[in-house]
Amino acid sequence: DSIEVLLSEKSVVEAENPGSNSETFRFAFHFESLSIVLLLDDCQQSSLQSTHLKRPTLGKLNLHLMTASGKIFQDGTLDVNTKLKGCTLDDLREGIEIACSRMIDKKTAPDDHVIIDITYKQEKKENLITAILEKLYVCASMEFLMTVADFFLKAMPQSLEASTSKSAQFKQVSSIKSASYSADTQQQKMTVKALVIDPEVVFVANLMRSDAPALAVSFQCDFFLSLGEESKMIFAVLRDLKVLACPFLREKRENSVTTVLQPCSLTLEARISSGEQNIVIRIPDLVVKISPIILNTVMTIVTAVAPKQVEAETQILTEETGNLWASKNIMECNYWFLGTDKAIEVKETYRSIERRTGLEALVLEVDSVQVTMDCGQGHRTVPVLLAESSLNVKAKDWTSLLSVDALMSLEVHYYNEMHAVWEPLVERLEDGTRRWNLNLEIRNNPAQDTVPGDDFYVFPEPKTSISISSKDTMNVTITKCSLDVFSNLAKAFSEGAAATYDYSVKDKAPYTVRNALGIPLKMQFSSILRVRNSTVSERVHTLDEGEVLELEYSALEPLHRGRLSALQRQESSLFGLTVAPQGYSEVANIPVVKPGRRLYSVRSLTLSNQVSVMAQIDAAEGNKIIVIRSSLQIKNHFTIPFIVYKLVLSLRLMEPIGVLRPGEEFHVPLEAYRCQLFLRPTGVLESQYKESSSHITWKEMVHRSTEIKSIVHCPSTEVGSPPLIVSTVAVPDQITFVASSREEEWEPAYIINLYPTLTLKNLLPYPLRYLVEGTAETHELAEGCMADILHARIDGELMELVLVKYQGRNWNGHLKVHNGLPEFFLVCFTADSVEKLTVDLSVHVKWVNGRMFLSVFSPYWIINQTSRILQYRAEDVHVKHPADFRDIVLFSFKKKNIFSKNKVQLCISTSGWSNSFSLDAVGSYGCVKCPANNMEFLVGVTVKISSFSLTKIITMTPFFTLANKSSYEIEVSEILANGAVPNERWHYVPAAECLPFWPETTSGKMCVRVVGFDRPSKPFFYNRQDNGTLLTLDNSQCGGIVVNVDIPQHCVVISFSDYCDGAAPALLINHTPEAIIYYCQSGIQDTLELLPSKVNLFAWIDPAGTRKLTWKCEQNSGELELLKDECGQFPFNQATQIHWVSFLDGRQRVLLFTEDVALVSRARQAEEMEQPNIGIDVSLHKLGLSLVNNDNKQEIAYIGINSSDVIWEYRPKQRWKPFQEKNITLLENAYKKHLNNAEDPGWIKLENNFEIYFDKIPMEMRKPFRYHIRRNFQSGIQVEFKQSTHQRYLRAQMYWLQIDNQLPGAMFPVVFHPIAPPKSIALDSEPKPFIDISIITRINEHSQIMQFKYFMMLIQEMALKVDQGFLEAVIAFFTLKSYPQTKERNTLIEQDMKALNAELMESSMKDISGVSFFEQLHISPIKLHLSLSLGSGGDDADKEKQEMAAMQSVNLLLKSLGATLTDVDDLIFKLGFFQVEYQFYRQDQLMWIAVRHYSEQFLKQMYVLVLGLDVLGNPFGLIRGLSEGVEAFFYEPFQGAVQGPEEFAEGFVIGVRSLLGHTVGGAAGVVSRITGSVGKGLAAITMDKEFQQKRREEMNRQPKDFGDSLARGGKGLLRGVVGGVTGIITKPVEGAKREGAAGFFKGIGKGLVGVVARPTGGIIDMASSTFQGIQRVAESTEEVAKLRSPRVIKEDGIIRPYCQREAEGCELFEKSDITKLEGELYHAHCDVQGSKKTKLLITNRRVMCVKQLEIIGHLNREWSYSLDDFTLSPSVEGASLKLYVLDQGLFQKKNSSRPEVVKNVQLADISTAKLMCNAIEDALTARQTQKLLKKKSKQFITKPSTAL
Repeated sequence: DSIEVLLSEKSVVEAENPGSNSETFRFAFHFESLSIVLLLDDCQQSSLQSTHLKRPTLGKLNLHLMTASGKIFQDGTLDVNTKLKGCTLDDLREGIEIACSRMIDKKTAPDDHVIIDITYKQEKKENLITAILEKLYVCASMEFLMTVADFFLKAMPQSLEASTSKSAQFKQVSSIKSASYSADTQQQKMTVKALVIDPEVVFVANLMRSDAPALAVSFQCDFFLSLGEESKMIFAVLRDLKVLACPFLREKRENSVTTVLQPCSLTLEARISSGEQNIVIRIPDLVVKISPIILNTVMTIVTAVAPKQVEAETQILTEETGNLWASKNIMECNYWFLGTDKAIEVKETYRSIERRTGLEALVLEVDSVQVTMDCGQGHRTVPVLLAESSLNVKAKDWTSLLSVDALMSLEVHYYNEMHAVWEPLVERLEDGTRRWNLNLEIRNNPAQDTVPGDDFYVFPEPKTSISISSKDTMNVTITKCSLDVFSNLAKAFSEGAAATYDYSVKDKAPYTVRNALGIPLKMQFSSILRVRNSTVSERVHTLDEGEVLELEYSALEPLHRGRLSALQRQESSLFGLTVAPQGYSEVANIPVVKPGRRLYSVRSLTLSNQVSVMAQIDAAEGNKIIVIRSSLQIKNHFTIPFIVYKLVLSLRLMEPIGVLRPGEEFHVPLEAYRCQLFLRPTGVLESQYKESSSHITWKEMVHRSTEIKSIVHCPSTEVGSPPLIVSTVAVPDQITFVASSREEEWEPAYIINLYPTLTLKNLLPYPLRYLVEGTAETHELAEGCMADILHARIDGELMELVLVKYQGRNWNGHLKVHNGLPEFFLVCFTADSVEKLTVDLSVHVKWVNGRMFLSVFSPYWIINQTSRILQYRAEDVHVKHPADFRDIVLFSFKKKNIFSKNKVQLCISTSGWSNSFSLDAVGSYGCVKCPANNMEFLVGVTVKISSFSLTKIITMTPFFTLANKSSYEIEVSEILANGAVPNERWHYVPAAECLPFWPETTSGKMCVRVVGFDRPSKPFFYNRQDNGTLLTLDNSQCGGIVVNVDIPQHCVVISFSDYCDGAAPALLINHTPEAIIYYCQSGIQDTLELLPSKVNLFAWIDPAGTRKLTWKCEQNSGELELLKDECGQFPFNQATQIHWVSFLDGRQRVLLFTEDVALVSRARQAEEMEQPNIGIDVSLHKLGLSLVNNDNKQEIAYIGINSSDVIWEYRPKQRWKPFQEKNITLLENAYKKHLNNAEDPGWIKLENNFEIYFDKIPMEMRKPFRYHIRRNFQSGIQVEFKQSTHQRYLRAQMYWLQIDNQLPGAMFPVVFHPIAPPKSIALDSEPKPFIDISIITRINEHSQIMQFKYFMMLIQEMALKVDQGFLEAVIAFFTLKSYPQTKERNTLIEQDMKALNAELMESSMKDISGVSFFEQLHISPIKLHLSLSLGSGGDDADKEKQEMAAMQSVNLLLKSLGATLTDVDDLIFKLGFFQVEYQFYRQDQLMWIAVRHYSEQFLKQMYVLVLGLDVLGNPFGLIRGLSEGVEAFFYEPFQGAVQGPEEFAEGFVIGVRSLLGHTVGGAAGVVSRITGSVGKGLAAITMDKEFQQKRREEMNRQPKDFGDSLARGGKGLLRGVVGGVTGIITKPVEGAKREGAAGFFKGIGKGLVGVVARPTGGIIDMASSTFQGIQRVAESTEEVAKLRSPRVIKEDGIIRPYCQREAEGCELFEKSDITKLEGELYHAHCDVQGSKKTKLLITNRRVMCVKQLEIIGHLNREWSYSLDDFTLSPSVEGASLKLYVLDQGLFQKKNSSRPEVVKNVQLADISTAKLMCNAIEDALTARQTQKLLKKKSKQFITKPSTAL
């Protein structure tokens, strides 16, 4: 039924005259159509008669008009041609709605068009096949293709598959024979040519929707293959390969197409001849784009292909737990280690013998790869991240031992919307000449066995070794803008990857223009843009007021090939708008690419006065929003809307001009700009208030100050009600561009902010009601909410507060609101109950932008989770906390100063009072003891800080908690001191519950039983850490229960769980034919017996006893701890030896007795080293990470991972080992000497009895030992990974990590660095990396559990030096821009509230999946030197303004600790090591324990050590110095002895040396610190910021040695004297410049004080410097220098690749003693010819020539000209630079004209001169614009009459 074949056959046979080569036969076939239908099986229909018609169909294949014709000639040649005109495949499944069922078809083409055309010619010498495939459309619906594939696979008989695998081997052999045979017979050449023209393949996941996301691939392909006798040749070209992401059906595509892969081409050439293969693949360029919609498309297609995972059913416990303890027979248990191995290895070695070495080579060249990541919805996206790379790969010999070498280069940029430029992320190197390079090598090595040497193994090379290395420094620049880019990308892509992604989202227009002028506006735009979704190409539009116009690109996709073209596109003037407000002149060509605010002036056509128009351009996700508005804007910070009125003077009327919504910007209409503006509240307060009684003042005050504040009252409509009060603050707008030459022509641009005068925040977990004096109604404020108080005048009015429903009552309190409130004060609330109860709450006062915030909070929240009554008392506070009370107690101390150190006492139930303890040590845990009659109650106390930093949350928990995680209901009981079990005291614990447990005896033991069974378990300790002990319960159905005791610092959790595999201490197996083994727990009499061929499970008989297993067999016995893997043997009788082995099988420890040695080695599998299958080495030379804050144009920090200096290594066995430091220095010096030597000296003798031969390859040494040696260095990051069948080995090292503070005037130039050991010790040890980790794990194919044989982490001593400025800068860098507060008004304490409701349970209810076994884990002790400074670099004047929210919370926290944090210098934290042996842990759990181990030690030491005050030096220091010698004895040996026996002695040496070193150094150090702090005090007296800053920098630059420190001291004294004397003259002048007359007198004062204080300070600094020198000599360590100078960021704020030259010039300018002008920045510099150490410096304010003085390195200014003195632009003549400037005579009268002079500066060469000339020209133009912006507009000085 289903196959219809219409065959019309016409054969013509003509016999011609037998001639030269005539046709002997001709034929032609012609099919009209052929269709094949695939039918699905229907299992339900059993009857055989079921007709075909009813069976469900899968699909139908149709072939239309297929013709074949051919001729055979007389000489046997053959010519055949086949054509096919149509081919379709349809999806005919029922019950599936499909948008289009056609799967294969012709692409749009005429009907008689041929799809496939194949010609075959057979001649004597060669056969030629030519094939053409044209215009084929394939819809690769993944789901349909999989179904069709399934259809054929299921049809294949199952047995067939099995047989094929067997026959495959025979086939292979025969095919080889037949191939060689056919090669002899067939001598013909074969050529194939194929042409694929314009096919389209569409991959789609979901056929249901016509707009489903799909990928369309199209390409052209030419293929040529030639097979000769000797050689093959293949040549293929793939052209115009392009991939689009688009909707599935064509008609839906018009605008929604994204190019994933830009058209690219690929050429492949291959020549294969006997024994040789050469392949070359070339790809000129690949341009790939990734955007959310592309990601979503690809993911939906891939998930459609991936098979649906069948959920694995949870494994049911195999053993019936009731009879756990019964003996089993070995034959019943199926253990892998008792089975036999399958033989596999033989085949492999056989294969490796018959390798043929051929010459095979492959070259792959990709000239350029560009990947852009795009952001944005839908198909119109904007590239924000661009990676550019190239790839070059060479591979050889892939059939034998493969070797691959690849070189990849990389640079990455991100797009900065604010400046519309691409900025570097991964920078280019060598000043931008080349990219960062990465090398990859892959080598295959022959298989080998491990060969034991005399005393060590020879480790074979891995079978495959991969080496990834880079010799370049990778510099990554991370800016705030790039963090935004990443967070936007992450958000966009996570939305794209989500299954709920809506791909029908409409794109946003790239440009949106809004008219906010209040009058109609005509607009014209460039031809590259068009109005969105419009067909008319009209470019002039009229926008009514408030109207929005969306523009898009007129071309479908802007062609951005790469970064440069993107740059050119953006900077072109094509994106310009021309606007003309109705009745005014036009503004031509406003550039709209860069965001910013641009001010233009327009002339009124009727009144002929000038007004200003502003174009405000904002960037949003790559799209631009352009608002054309007047230069006045109002922002509403209230939660209520206002109506804005203007006063029309002529009519004496108020006219509304718009509504001001909460949190929005309102653009004042152009006409109303000069009018007086009034307000009236609307919305919910619509009819309650009238228009404001006064207008908003701002114009009148513009010339007095920049920020203008005023108060506006809106009177109430009801008589006697208070007015609504608005505080207005007008600030100048941030204008980026002013388009006018004369300042008369533009109007000042201002933003007026409307603030409520007072905002109340409720930071309590209860609601508050408040009532303000003079108002009638009270308002309720829910917990964690804030509200604006609209009537607050802040001049002493009363506010009544009610705390609602706290402890079931309401509480009242009062406060007066006035300007002089302190930052913190207490308010006493009284309860409305019979007895007088009070509670104290605190209020925090904060002023922001002239508005007051009052936050009501309680210093402590106490949570009672003990289920008993608690009481707290302090000096005069006493609070009860009931047990059933779910509420929180709001606790506070009575003292006026809430931040003095306070302590509290606790009592529980009937106990006595505990010792007093502090509630302030945030982040710490502890345990408080309350004494009772015959024992102590223990309460766990945890102190956490709330999210808003004002409140500390204190949780009281029972010290002991019982958690029942088993499936049974259980009861527990304590054991009495005499060991008896009391009958009456059983505590019931239901399943899955967690209860507090209060011990009543002192035994420390308890037992457990299952409810319903009387016999309890044996007693166990509940107060000792225990990672799982199985308790036997013989008579109950559960067999056994596992108890876990976990002891963090502040509580003990005793948890019970069901038996699981591996819970028993041991599984004993007797695999011997006749030996009987007796066993028992050590120290216990009853022995048990293990019969031959039996298996017993063993549990501790007395869990509280000694945990060792004793066994006995005949005369032999042994004792095992059952922790580690062990094995041994003993003679059973004359004939047999019995072996025993203890090993882990999964989680279960097995003890096996057997006579078969093979079983022992199987069980111990992988103890010895094997040849690794794969080895990976990663080595990165250096890594640099630069953090830049674009907002304030500063580089904050540079984090560098650096490589070592030269290291000499020797090779004793297989690994290279470094020499000791002293020998490295010795060899390096000898080597340098040797290089300068011309002739070859042969063997060279050195000290230490060394004899070396440098010229030998490899270099060699023969005394004191004979080794190969090499000169090398350690990379910054080195990772080595090897994996064999049973083992993994990882070694990771980071050589040096350093963080530099790049902020100007930093207190500590280096924030973090490792500390090298003292010289004396370093010389005798080899160089060590900062962090060194070594991990060896064992893999067992029979178990899921990972075994860590060895885990060692070593961290060297380090220093952390932080000043407040740096901390603030870093926090500011990582806090993303905050959004208006309205969003989070009601969630201030949300996360704290969540934490409160957390149950006692959750901390202790976790499952134990995914555990690992740690045999030996050790993390070294950590030694940290901490220095803190509260000062910060830079000017202190702006400090108040810049203190940011994050810093405030840190300061609040410190205040609340009652600690005044002072500067600390070099405190030493010593954190003990962390070690685990033979334990099971989850990896995350272990990590958490380790982190807690160190962090708790650190916190505790922090609280103790931060007392190292900076009052007079650090008295703590002297004690520390002397005691350190003593301390080091028991500390640093661990650090040394970690590696191996030979280093053990070394640690001991440190102790002895350090005792000598420290006692001298310690004393000198303290004296230097004490003098140091006196010096600081004197510097503060001089009141001169610059002197203080200079002194800070000087004192922090540590002296190199004793001589240097003396010189430095001298220099300081000299500077003090010179500075003091000159100060008398210079200070008054500088003061006058900055602050006018008042400044002059201030300056005189400063100068006079300076004369006295400066030299004195100098003398004391000299003493201090000298002492530091002494200390340095004693401690003999080297100072750490910065890695590189800070990056220079130009005024435009664009981040450019780092330039070493500029950075050095800028540092020279910053560090010099030249007085900087206001806002002066470095621009460029170069050397001046003709005099030593003279430089030409160009800044944004002047050009100067400076010379460095020899002795004290002081920079002296030779001459300087302000940019304002330039009359013409400079010019270049040869290598000299000509400056045209006004003469700077000394005695010029103020207004007299100065003569013009030409200054000649001789430079190195003409290119330098041109560079400098351009730099000066740029500075001049920038200065010009800046002066315009600085000047105030002269608009409001004279009041124009026309205005009103």
